[in-house]
Amino acid sequence: MMTIIAMQGCIIGQKTTVAKKYPEIIDDDLIFYGDKCDWDKDAVHTFSIVEANKDGYRYWAYYGLDHYNVREHHIRKAGLARSNDLENWEKYEYNPIINDNCRWPTVVFDNGIFYMFYAEYNDDVDSRIVMVTSKNGIDFGEKTIIVPYEKGKQNQNPFIYKDPNDHHFYLFYYHGTERAKTNKRWNIYVKKSADIAGLITAKPVEVLSSGGTMAAPSIAYYQGTYYLLVEEFNDSKAQDRWVTNAFYSDRIDGGYRRVANNPVLWKNDACAFQYIFDGKLYFTYSHALKLSESKWNLRMTKME
Repeated sequence: MMTIIAMQGCIIGQKTTVAKKYPEIIDDDLIFYGDKCDWDKDAVHTFSIVEANKDGYRYWAYYGLDHYNVREHHIRKAGLARSNDLENWEKYEYNPIINDNCRWPTVVFDNGIFYMFYAEYNDDVDSRIVMVTSKNGIDFGEKTIIVPYEKGKQNQNPFIYKDPNDHHFYLFYYHGTERAKTNKRWNIYVKKSADIAGLITAKPVEVLSSGGTMAAPSIAYYQGTYYLLVEEFNDSKAQDRWVTNAFYSDRIDGGYRRVANNPVLWKNDACAFQYIFDGKLYFTYSHALKLSESKWNLRMTKME
């Protein structure tokens, strides 16, 4: 199903280590799309799932739209969908639940509280990350700034994760200078805290950096390994432009190396969010229907 590239190795002393592979895809299905003539038409882009077991639904998912590099804040919104099987999703009838300047919502459900993180944009299209909370998963309260604006810089693409090993919270995000005239950088940062509130003051740590497009991080711990997915840009004739690539490490906050079987997805597929449900690894991702017009739908993969 996918192209396998040559395995990477490195010499450590007299030993040769071979890069791990990201688990192979066994199912890949369309799960979600924007409704014709509605607020989310052709623009659904990210899909953050929590297992809430609330109001008759096991899974609650929060989805955001594309609409990047635009100054109309009001078209960036977030919606809610719910499911009991991860395949059939029912949109909340009163969507959108956040009506303005909300891109890339990511949610963790902890001790009965929904914590949502998302990116906001100012008039210069610089971005920051804020947090809102809710008890019912629908009505979210006042914003708390987690990563502030920085002139000429991006702080966006958040992914919130509670590590099953140390039970700390980790906020991964893209920090970069993509609009700079020279010395552009795309960095993946992480903030760590024993509790949600501590993320406000936690110092970010760089886990990856690139001179080419690298953004949209998501993390999962699967079968003893941390896997970090990112989106990257590929201009080669053999592949479409957006690809999803994976890195692996034995620790969550550093030491990442590329897996041997990159790209994981390559047909203009990006914005992946990873999850473990019932011991199985899944990720949702955005597939470009027509990249030139920024038309997208959402798909989900199940890994071996």
